[in-house]
Amino acid sequence: MKNFSNCGKVILHRLIFSTLILLAITSYSASATVSFQPYKLPASSDTIKISFTGDVMQHGGQIEAALAMGDGLDYVYDDAFKYMTAKFKEADLMVANMEMTVGTKPYCGYPNFSAPVEIAKAAKESGIGLFLMANNHIADKGEIGLKNTFAYYESIGEPTTGVYKSRKEEIEQDPIIFTIKGVKFAFVNFTYDTNGMPVPDPYYVNLLDITEVKKIIARARDKNADIIIACPHWGEEYHLEPSAEQEQWAKMLFREGVRVIVGSHPHVPEEGYIYMEPDQGPEIEGNVSQSGNVNKMVFYSMGNYISNQSDPAYTQVGTLLQLTFIKDNFTGKISIAMPKWEYTWCFRRGEFLQDYTVVPIEDFINSEDYANGAATPKQKVAFSKMAHTYQFIKDKHLIKICSFDSQFRSEMYVSARLEK
Repeated sequence: MKNFSNCGKVILHRLIFSTLILLAITSYSASATVSFQPYKLPASSDTIKISFTGDVMQHGGQIEAALAMGDGLDYVYDDAFKYMTAKFKEADLMVANMEMTVGTKPYCGYPNFSAPVEIAKAAKESGIGLFLMANNHIADKGEIGLKNTFAYYESIGEPTTGVYKSRKEEIEQDPIIFTIKGVKFAFVNFTYDTNGMPVPDPYYVNLLDITEVKKIIARARDKNADIIIACPHWGEEYHLEPSAEQEQWAKMLFREGVRVIVGSHPHVPEEGYIYMEPDQGPEIEGNVSQSGNVNKMVFYSMGNYISNQSDPAYTQVGTLLQLTFIKDNFTGKISIAMPKWEYTWCFRRGEFLQDYTVVPIEDFINSEDYANGAATPKQKVAFSKMAHTYQFIKDKHLIKICSFDSQFRSEMYVSARLEK
């Protein structure tokens, strides 16, 4: 009887120990896994929306049109954002690449961009809450251009990232972190080049340098960022597909802990890939809603938001991307929902309204403005061009949903060996 009792105690102790181990493993898995349950929200949860749009540019024709809108006295950009402001303000944070300097006269467009400050003011008032500055035109006007740009952005209280007043400031402030509803988002922004224009001392521009980019991402991890978002200015202009170099960079960024990549520079929308966990089924194309675990995402280029470009036609197409993150307030787990995206169109002067005007294409095609608005031959040509180009882009199925499977994981680490 004594032996049986001792044996029972041993069995009981082992059972309790095994149960505790199982609970510990389950608890660890729950905290370490970022999963996605878009239609089964936790009883106590917060939803965070972060949106991105394409390049905000100012060519000479746009500057002239803005001055005409102000009767030659002021630069007026009322039409630039009027159809997009409501959508921008749906987000907790709206992000855009500001591909120009501001405030340095004489104002001019390509190749050395310097725009009136009013475009930045209008962008901020539309709801854009983070200006990305690391791009190939940020040094176009040298020291005075950077000085005036920083001075104005600071005067309106607009957060910026990617360019700094000194290397010391970059180390202290990069990456910029937004804490939204208790979730910490780190943004890293860098550019492939500044078109050969020297960056005047002591200013500092983040460049696509593997060692430096890894340092910035490491700082994000050290600051306990929950989600790291990379915004690279990269790629080949006017290509709808990413280059091999972009793909290699994306794999490296994923490997370092970046969850979302949103690119700029090509001036056209490029392919995007939404990587689901491997148990979520085969690849699905198109803008669909689907439950499942979103692991990582890369959108290689958002295209142009506003510019004077029109050839090829899809330089007038931009992307509005909305990302949704869900925080379970009970477990602390952060889920990434299936993103939403739609395409925008930039009408040039007189093609719709008097000034350059950006519209959400799908909404516009279904509106009375589209049905009744083409009053002039120029407008009719512009409306037809928009419809045909939009159909072309839709038929390309640029955004693809696929599995973050073992093959892709192995490719990430093959690329790591190639970097060495």
